[in-house]
Amino acid sequence: MTPFVGFSPDLPPETPGVFTDCTNVLPSNYQFIAAPTALDAGLGAISSACVGFAVTRKSDNTTRVFCGDSAKLYEQLVGVWTDESKVGGYTAGADDRWRFAQFGDVSLAAAKAETIQAITTGSFGDASGTAPKASIIETINNQVFAFNINGMGFGDQADRWACSALGSYTDWTPSVTTQCVSGQFLDSAGGITAGKRLGDIIVAYKERAMYVGQYVGAPMVWDFRRVPGDIGTPCQEAVINTGTAHYFIGTDDFYVFDGTRPQSLNAPLRHWFFTNLDAKYAYKIQGTFDRVNRRAYWWFPTTTSNGALTTCVVLNTLTGQWGKIEQTIEFVADYVSSGVTYDQIGTLYSTFDDLPQNIGYDSPFWNSGSSVVAIFKTDHKAYQLSGTPGETRLTTGHYGDNSYYSTITRIRPRFVLTPNSSTLNYSYSDDDASAFTGGITATYTNKWYDLIWSARWHKFELIFNGPMAISGFDPLFSKDGSE
Repeated sequence: MTPFVGFSPDLPPETPGVFTDCTNVLPSNYQFIAAPTALDAGLGAISSACVGFAVTRKSDNTTRVFCGDSAKLYEQLVGVWTDESKVGGYTAGADDRWRFAQFGDVSLAAAKAETIQAITTGSFGDASGTAPKASIIETINNQVFAFNINGMGFGDQADRWACSALGSYTDWTPSVTTQCVSGQFLDSAGGITAGKRLGDIIVAYKERAMYVGQYVGAPMVWDFRRVPGDIGTPCQEAVINTGTAHYFIGTDDFYVFDGTRPQSLNAPLRHWFFTNLDAKYAYKIQGTFDRVNRRAYWWFPTTTSNGALTTCVVLNTLTGQWGKIEQTIEFVADYVSSGVTYDQIGTLYSTFDDLPQNIGYDSPFWNSGSSVVAIFKTDHKAYQLSGTPGETRLTTGHYGDNSYYSTITRIRPRFVLTPNSSTLNYSYSDDDASAFTGGITATYTNKWYDLIWSARWHKFELIFNGPMAISGFDPLFSKDGSE
């Protein structure tokens, strides 16, 4: 059997098991499955395009679901989107996004045009009179971090960060006593594009720089060091936090960062991705992480989509294999944890009897978060990626040799889960495999695709309908002879 290795358009097409192209294929534990379709969540449409979408988890392990458009913030209540905006609503800029964070039982939202918003019950409102406006918000070690800020007496400074007073989301008055401090990253160009915690550190990104912040206490409070090199990321959503590492898209590569140094993923689609990415819209990239299946999803705008998010590459972080789906979205849900650690339990619960009950050891309560794979489509409605798969396609690499002809007689796919139906489109080349000609189509019958064709090079497009899992295939060739 030839095991499939996944979507690898950068590798030589003669590499056994590569997909030179695929549609709606997900990598899953050394096999490949049909991607689920989008199911309407039944919450109705919001007023305009979604520019923020998150699931937050409170200290008691309950969740809240928020989204936002340019004028409103919504919460999912009793199966509908409920407007929870502050009085007067909002006026977010054309490229502003709502980002969310959780501080214990307080949910926070930030967009660069607005003062940081907070909600416990009722509606959102300004976190306080001293809270800044911020493009990015995060919580760590009982403090709130804001990046790319406007306020606190500093004005609008895209390269500035600030953290709230210890134990407070309302106190943003700089003071060593309260440990509310601020700083700038002046040794690299540009503004802060992303900021996410990683364990007990906070990582700030620019487009071509990274900084790691470590809590050191007063008077410095947070000590930031620049990571060597000129690696960064275009936006907050291009960075995926798996709990133990950041997987992110840079300006020219895919990286993983474990707190020491960023390392290239050696993605077998790097060249393909950056050729197809519309770089002027890279700030629109959207990412999320499916923790159960260990899959990282990145939606991106292609050179033909005019800024729309139409294509998604998917990485299995355990196997290193890739897939691709085609689904146009406005936004994908992010997971936001309250970040409860063992060190914080004493401040939240007096005794172990006070802890929430019926929480298993593998519960998301004990780790940095869980995932909800959900999207907003262009009708401004929320959908879950859990519907019955439709059509799935994969195109293999090239099989053959320039020096002789061979005859393909039949192909046996190694299904782990057999689809409802399947066909195979065969193409061939009698030259150097630089161009292929369409041949015949075969239907999957009696565990085989039967076809007979002689050529120097052979290529196969497999088409599946319905749920499917496949690990490889057995193409049967016989050598015809030399020139």
